[in-house]
Amino acid sequence: SKPYLVNKSNSELRQPGIWKYAYSLDSSNFKITPVLGSNLKYDLENDYISTSSNIGFQLNSSFNKRFFTQFKVGFHNGRLSNYESYSTYKRPFAPGFGYLNDSLKKSYSNLLLDGLISYKLGDYFVLSSGVGKNFFGDGYRSLFLSDYAPAYPFLKLESTFWKVKYINLWSLHDDLHTNLYTRNKWSSSHILSFNAFKWLNLTVFESIVWQAQDTLNNRQFDINYINPFVFYRPIEYGMGSADNSFLGGGFKIKFLKNHVFYSNFILDEFLLSQIKARNGWWGNKYGYQFGMKVFDILRIKGLYSILEWNAVRPYTYSHMTSMQNYGHQNHSLAHPLESNFYEALVILAYQKKNFDFLIQYHYQRFGKDKNLENYGGNIFSPYNDRFNNNSQYGHFISQGELINQQIFSARISLMLFPLTNTKFFAQINVKSYSSFRTSLINFGISSNLWQSYFDY
Repeated sequence: SKPYLVNKSNSELRQPGIWKYAYSLDSSNFKITPVLGSNLKYDLENDYISTSSNIGFQLNSSFNKRFFTQFKVGFHNGRLSNYESYSTYKRPFAPGFGYLNDSLKKSYSNLLLDGLISYKLGDYFVLSSGVGKNFFGDGYRSLFLSDYAPAYPFLKLESTFWKVKYINLWSLHDDLHTNLYTRNKWSSSHILSFNAFKWLNLTVFESIVWQAQDTLNNRQFDINYINPFVFYRPIEYGMGSADNSFLGGGFKIKFLKNHVFYSNFILDEFLLSQIKARNGWWGNKYGYQFGMKVFDILRIKGLYSILEWNAVRPYTYSHMTSMQNYGHQNHSLAHPLESNFYEALVILAYQKKNFDFLIQYHYQRFGKDKNLENYGGNIFSPYNDRFNNNSQYGHFISQGELINQQIFSARISLMLFPLTNTKFFAQINVKSYSSFRTSLINFGISSNLWQSYFDY
């Protein structure tokens, strides 16, 4: 689970940075650090230059061992490169930032607000509230909850005891795609992580999404989903609700000291009899992930690799309306490719002191909608409006307009301010399928606390 709660005892695990003032969490009770970002992006094929920037400050305070705050405030704006625009063909948005202010100019500008207030309730519980992103899962991608979508308001309760970590997350999301009664929708999620042995970890995940207001009532936050210790599916059935629920699970195995194998799955909806029939019933909506991480390769400290496979069936994460899908501000809350795809990825990276180097390769096979029909790759399209007159059977991964896409990326960076993750970086991305190819060179200063994805 991210963000991590870092305290004084493990703060030295972070990169030191060039300016040590922005390194320690506990050197003072009150600390202000600058947030600066400037990115120049050059599309090689189109000879097109675009820019983005952000400016502001980050405020950290720690009054005692139980209370901690961290907030980033400022302003960011920019314009999408052509490389980024090719990846937003389903609907206009600025990846990781939110809606576009001008879809023709592909520009965005909005307030930067990201942070939390955290309070330790005794020895086993931590309560956090704020505006930000969260990540659940073991892989580079997440089928549970990723950090791809923009920040959102949330309340989180983390419980750690014995060999168990249990997290409850309640969050508020925004949807402009179907703006009928309200733009707000809520989600309630919990994930339980259990260290069964020193080498084995087991995980259970559940989430539910509901519309804040509809034609029948003004529900807003539903107190039925505030109970942190029950499964939501029985509650949903008990209320006669049509809310969108997800169930997931996984395991992680450590072996040979520096190897980790992990696997996760997500279930949106399925019937076992239809799975056994192998007839491509549309309602079998699920996804799965397999991966392996290797650390300190060839005994070189800081050299690591990730190999991962992801697959999600058509119509997974979608619903009858986008107000109940698994999305926020036109983004997916899980994988950036949303659904109806296969993906294989390889990452090789090296970190030493302030220096980072990373190369990665992705092979992606997915199906695009064609002839204005829904083939299951767009989670903002209603699943009851399927292609071929709401066909029940014959739905398989990569149906529609077949795309076999390859992405190569390389990045080098130098840490400046660890507390705000401010780095100087240079990066190249190349994306190709069939006879199409687009390349992007970008460099500058980045102050992202979260991953900026160019690999979808």
